[in-house]
Amino acid sequence: MTILNQAPQDTSLTLQNCGYRIENDRVIISIQRIGNERTEDNLSGTLRLQLCAFLQDVDKRSEQIVLASTTIGEIKGQHVITDCHYDLFFQLPTTGTWQLALQLSEWDGAEYTLCNSAYFDTLYQVQAIPANFEPTMNVDEKVEESVTPPPKVPTAQKVVKKNVIGYVDGYRAINKSKVEKILKVKGVPKKLLDKLVAERPFRSEKAVLNVKGMGPAMLNKIIAELTS
Repeated sequence: MTILNQAPQDTSLTLQNCGYRIENDRVIISIQRIGNERTEDNLSGTLRLQLCAFLQDVDKRSEQIVLASTTIGEIKGQHVITDCHYDLFFQLPTTGTWQLALQLSEWDGAEYTLCNSAYFDTLYQVQAIPANFEPTMNVDEKVEESVTPPPKVPTAQKVVKKNVIGYVDGYRAINKSKVEKILKVKGVPKKLLDKLVAERPFRSEKAVLNVKGMGPAMLNKIIAELTS
């Protein structure tokens, strides 16, 4: 577990004692405390956590990518959630040396606004694989593989089914679903469903959220229905 150097932008929404652990195509994010320090009558917007990477290169210092993302709902003023653990799909960055940071953003009705960031001290390095690299295996293993290759499970498909809600690529479920299935989503106004069908295809989660009448909670509900 790696400890963060905290660099908050907004002291009213806080992250404390955070860390992460990468396991192949998954990342487990741990946060001891997420708090809303505003007054008791306040209710935050939907909050989003993102594990981001910043390329440590003099010529490309502005490059930033999102490695993992999820939404965590709303928090009332003077309330906290503790001992948070998120098992998320991990997007491996390209070759280079990266500084990782955990970012907390709040939905303001139009877009997510960055509220708090925490940077990891240890840099994350991704080395290039030589073009002529081949995994080492003996002759027996090669013969066995050519005769009875083991079945391959498409990892991406498994991840989407389990974690599509709250991810920035959830809009693809709307693009790919049949019109009849979209129009039958329960608990969503028919006018809103008609707009989704009419304005497809979407290129991002933000584009879907810009549809009149749409919000993060409603979008999660629609995606959950379409992927069930």
